[in-house]
Amino acid sequence: MPMERRSARLVAKPTNETSTHSAESLWGYSRLGLIRTVAQTRPAERFTSLVHLFNVPNLRRAFQELDGTKAPGIDRVTKDQYRVDLESNLVALEKKLRNGSYRPRPSRQVLIPKPQGGTRPLAVGCLEDKIVQTLMARILEAVFEPIFSARSYGFRRGKTAHQAIGRLYESITQSQDTAVVVEMDIEKFFDSMSQSWLMQKVESRIVDPKLLRLLRILLQADVLKEGLPQPTELGTPQGSPVSPILANIYLHFLLDEWFEKNFSNSGRMIRYADDAAFVFKSSQTAEKFREGLIARMTEADLNLNLDKSGIVLFSRHNPQGTVAFLGFEFYWGRALNQAKVLKLKTQPKRLARSMSAFTDWIKTHRNRMKLDKLWQLAAAKLRGHFNFYGVRSNRNKLAHFYHHCVGALFKWLNRRSQKRSFTWERFERRLRFHPLPRARYEKDLRDVSSEHNSVKHKPKSRMREIRTSGSVRSSEWQHSVFT
Repeated sequence: MPMERRSARLVAKPTNETSTHSAESLWGYSRLGLIRTVAQTRPAERFTSLVHLFNVPNLRRAFQELDGTKAPGIDRVTKDQYRVDLESNLVALEKKLRNGSYRPRPSRQVLIPKPQGGTRPLAVGCLEDKIVQTLMARILEAVFEPIFSARSYGFRRGKTAHQAIGRLYESITQSQDTAVVVEMDIEKFFDSMSQSWLMQKVESRIVDPKLLRLLRILLQADVLKEGLPQPTELGTPQGSPVSPILANIYLHFLLDEWFEKNFSNSGRMIRYADDAAFVFKSSQTAEKFREGLIARMTEADLNLNLDKSGIVLFSRHNPQGTVAFLGFEFYWGRALNQAKVLKLKTQPKRLARSMSAFTDWIKTHRNRMKLDKLWQLAAAKLRGHFNFYGVRSNRNKLAHFYHHCVGALFKWLNRRSQKRSFTWERFERRLRFHPLPRARYEKDLRDVSSEHNSVKHKPKSRMREIRTSGSVRSSEWQHSVFT
């Protein structure tokens, strides 16, 4: 794509060519690779022409990214229905975007119960609006991702919650004798962001008036509340594909840059979206930082969630509490040689909510589907829990969750009718031949101390090792069938 310089700004000139070089593509989107490269190599310059990226090939790629199983918006159009006449739909959408006549339809608000009480509002948009929001998110990601902090892990490609947990583990371990941790959680962050403040930060990198106008339209799109359309004057609707990248842009300029400028020499920051932890070596520095943090949040009309924010004196020899982060609880425990080591376990409240959610699910669905389907879904829920919480030193909590779920299955499957479905012996026999996922041995669990340095790759097949010891699905229950 031809590039030219104008007054220390960057212009991305559109061309009529439909095919692009592989180096110019990124995530399957044409020309985004070049935008990302320029954003990395010329951080002081601003993009003046980006709206041409809303073309049919990129809109088609955004359509492919969407999850067809999600609930439809107020127009009730599903992905399969939109696909029937996809090309003409995308051509018409591109025309509306180019001539400025595009307007998003109101989103349908859905209130999701929060585990700790209250509700979380989610905005369910129409499919065509999700296509535009997804492409806008990818453009903003290409422009802003190169400047984001390495200590930010939420909603970013190649970064995971386990890497954030591993970084916090490493930071506390390195300051183990003097560690002081400041916990941070912003109250109703997505609903409280200042749109004008956010747009100012977006304009620090993008000055394309047409793209900025489109972004404002997406931010201020109506949301149906109690059947009446209401404009969004504050925040960005949760559930919108563009919300995660906007949140990262907001917090990068609000928090990451501020911390790097004022406290990077005296502490470490680990942030996952609006949840963050800061590790210092003295309580005086931590107190000074917390005062500055409250003032910084006030400048942006944000408030800290006081129930999840505070200072924890967390030295190895005299810890004054535990540290909670992303569903885990950090604490100082004992190793086999009786030395004090940093350990993790599932937060008690989070574990209780997970067990309660599983019980409510099997209680509600026990009569709605056949036993094999119920068993399959129960296995998926156990597997998902173990995949996230399966870290070393947490095996007891994993076993607790497993035994609770097995007990709930036995109890509520026997209440599908007036006649009992299982005796314990029959239920145990089913577990032998249709085993549910169980927590691995300690040595096989995830080691978070090195997680932040890990590189994701396709694991090697272990079939040969498994075949020498017996059945892959029930090695703990059955005798070896191979000799």
